[in-house]
Amino acid sequence: VTTSHSTMSQGDAQKTPERLLDLSKRLSKVADDFESLRTRLAPPGSTVSQTPIAPPPLPPSEGSDDSTLARFTSILSRLETVTDQVQDLRHKLSKPFDATEAPPSEADAEALEFSLEKKELEELPESFATAAKSASVVNLVGNRLKSLPPSIGTLAKVTELNVSENQLKSLPPEIANLVALRVLDVNDNQITSLDDFLGKLVNLERLDAYKNAITSLTPQIAKLKNLKELNLFNNQLTEIPEEVGELEELELLNVASNKLTRVPELPKLRSLKRLALFWNKLLTCPALDCMSELEDLQLSKNQLENLPDLSSQRALKSISVSNNKLRVIPPSIGKCVALTEITAGSNNIDSLPGEMAALPELAKVVVAQNRISELPPALFDITTLETLDVAENKLTELSASVGKLSGLTNLFVQGNKITQLPPSLSSLALLKRCTLTGNPIDTSAPDAAKLLATMKGVCEKNGGKV
Repeated sequence: VTTSHSTMSQGDAQKTPERLLDLSKRLSKVADDFESLRTRLAPPGSTVSQTPIAPPPLPPSEGSDDSTLARFTSILSRLETVTDQVQDLRHKLSKPFDATEAPPSEADAEALEFSLEKKELEELPESFATAAKSASVVNLVGNRLKSLPPSIGTLAKVTELNVSENQLKSLPPEIANLVALRVLDVNDNQITSLDDFLGKLVNLERLDAYKNAITSLTPQIAKLKNLKELNLFNNQLTEIPEEVGELEELELLNVASNKLTRVPELPKLRSLKRLALFWNKLLTCPALDCMSELEDLQLSKNQLENLPDLSSQRALKSISVSNNKLRVIPPSIGKCVALTEITAGSNNIDSLPGEMAALPELAKVVVAQNRISELPPALFDITTLETLDVAENKLTELSASVGKLSGLTNLFVQGNKITQLPPSLSSLALLKRCTLTGNPIDTSAPDAAKLLATMKGVCEKNGGKV
């Protein structure tokens, strides 16, 4: 609302008393807005102090001694004051704290985060600790910080600290004083180690330290009994301390894209749901017997020749073991009754286990670039299968039983030695994509040409192509 006393003459006010009623209504609306915003800013469980704004006056009645101009001026002044208060409150609600401003009230700090995100800072201002002392969330993402001041250890109420995307090479030991901390995000820095003081953050639930240069992880991590997520993706780790196996509440362990040649046994990770070990140099995989809650197992791009027993993995939904040296997929995979996806391309696998037919939820099988010469008959009994990728193997034929895969939408068989296509392919009514190139199929034969035309029509109808 923009107003000005100087633009309203006495004659204008006397000629338009209806404007007083309009201003009165506007003042009432702004006053209501003001009270609503004050309520939103109040801390949970508190009572908003009652300082109601006086009701706006009505326009003067005929014969009144009151000055029309005085009433008009009074309403206008009050409207400007309340409007300024509303704008101030809206500013507080929409804008995170800034260390260059006066320190916020404690109630406001608990409701909002302290943020200096993407300010191109090379160091924090001296007012940082004072301005952030009552905040529960501190966001310093995307600056050029090379270090954090010791005063960061005075932020006793902070539960989430995000210093990602900076140039930090280490964390100050005063971090250990942040005993209320539940989330620590230090990803995308230049940190080389996570020191012993980390073990004092006993309430920590999530530690994100991916994309750094970390070469070692302190055994003190075993003291983080509440830790649920540990993400060390894309670092320089050559080993994982056995103490990681003591983290009974851990649900996510990501140590992918490091330099690991082995991972210790993890006997107490009973709550683990995702285990990411891909892009390392692992020769073996730790036993999974205790991980009965595991849903996602990622082991691609290692040097594995064998997989561990999978009999206990009743909750497993996805397994990825591509780009290893596997010769077989263990029959125990048939016990993974929740499995929906198997990705095992680029290995030395020469056959698939028939036990796969016992997987009632299996929707995707990718075994491209292996040495498979024949598909097991049981594979074609998996009516839930939507994607079958057996490209670049040694198949000489495609079984007529492929027509039983009524739910199939994607079929990739390119780069094999298949000479004939089974007519049953035309019964795959849901097919969207089918790749046959690189096979010595005689497409000039009338039956083959007709079949290909039918398949092309089905795929195009479903929004895909052959």
